[in-house]
Amino acid sequence: MQATIRLTNLLDTIADLLPLTHDELTQMTSKQIRDKVAKPLGIPGHYKLKKAELIEQSWKELENARAYLHTSEVERSQGKQALEQLKKNEDYQIPISEIASKTYSRLLEIAKTGNTLADMKESINPIVASVARAEMREYEFSTVKSRRNQIKDALYQMVASEIPLLKETIEVLVSYFYSQLLSFQKEDSVQLSKSYRKAVKGKNRDKTPISIAQLVNDCLLTLDELTAEKEPHWTSVSIAFALGTGRRMVEVHALGEFEVTGEYQLHFKGQAKTRGADGAADEYDIPTLFPAKQLLAALEYLEREGRRIDGDEQKRDRLATNRAFGMANSRAMEKYQGINYKGLRAIYAECLWYLMPSSTKIKTEKHSLYSEWLGHLDKEGRLDATFMSYMVYHITDIDCIKTLSVATD
Repeated sequence: MQATIRLTNLLDTIADLLPLTHDELTQMTSKQIRDKVAKPLGIPGHYKLKKAELIEQSWKELENARAYLHTSEVERSQGKQALEQLKKNEDYQIPISEIASKTYSRLLEIAKTGNTLADMKESINPIVASVARAEMREYEFSTVKSRRNQIKDALYQMVASEIPLLKETIEVLVSYFYSQLLSFQKEDSVQLSKSYRKAVKGKNRDKTPISIAQLVNDCLLTLDELTAEKEPHWTSVSIAFALGTGRRMVEVHALGEFEVTGEYQLHFKGQAKTRGADGAADEYDIPTLFPAKQLLAALEYLEREGRRIDGDEQKRDRLATNRAFGMANSRAMEKYQGINYKGLRAIYAECLWYLMPSSTKIKTEKHSLYSEWLGHLDKEGRLDATFMSYMVYHITDIDCIKTLSVATD
């Protein structure tokens, strides 16, 4: 990246040159071409070139610039569409789009006016501090981490819609901003994590008592109906699959890919959240509460019934699954007192732990297996504290699942 030329002046000059015709170029003197065209375009050795060579090289560079600008229009349009979609999908009190837009405007100003990369980085550091402190002041630990990734994604969408002459510079600055944001928040994240754990532990002391006998029986009945080639309501199938696998609604209805790897085991790909775990694997084997083949048949049934949406659509619009299936699934869960669809994930983990042999429990930690089953990872791919937010139920009749033969050891 060449940051020694003030980009504001360069952009103005290039904009003036683009409409230049070949005839107008040939009518200019050698000195005019050198000073007004070749030099701004950065043609090497322009001061040694004869007029014919100046015209040839200048025209070639102008054509390249026009083609570059033209071919980037599709990418720029896609970036703008992604940003508009982000604004529509916002459900935060302080929208991601607002934070990202303000940050990007400041980075853009630095890119246009900065003399060197070192100066630009120095100007970015106060922006990093401001954003980091505001985020940590307003949001809880897990939300800060997920918002941080969303801010990064929004900034890169803006880079995609940037004009080519600025794109390289601003991409470097966005990358630096995000790396500094991670570094700045690292120390504070330790304290946030402690606070988060303390808060969740407080909630865990007052666990909600629930009964799951009817829920488990209904799920078993639904899976048996599928085996008998009957047609149960799709919400019943969704609930059975969610309870049997512990996956989120978005993974059940959009992102999740599953393959049978054992009688009570599926290989899962398509983790919706890794809580900011950069580079963390989003696929692994999961134990199931119900026979894996029955659960895979349930997923295929949802697919046939048109109750799964394309993963790319969900990635473009993170509320797509909730809008399409959330209301119906919520209504279907009303018959199970004190339990919502998200709670199926917590019940799944509690049941797996209950079914585990005592000899195995002695050798391991409950929180470790919860994190493993639910896929909770921190930025370095290690187990984090998020599992604690699922330890919220006291199941009064958990012995009703004793007949299930889950292979958890």
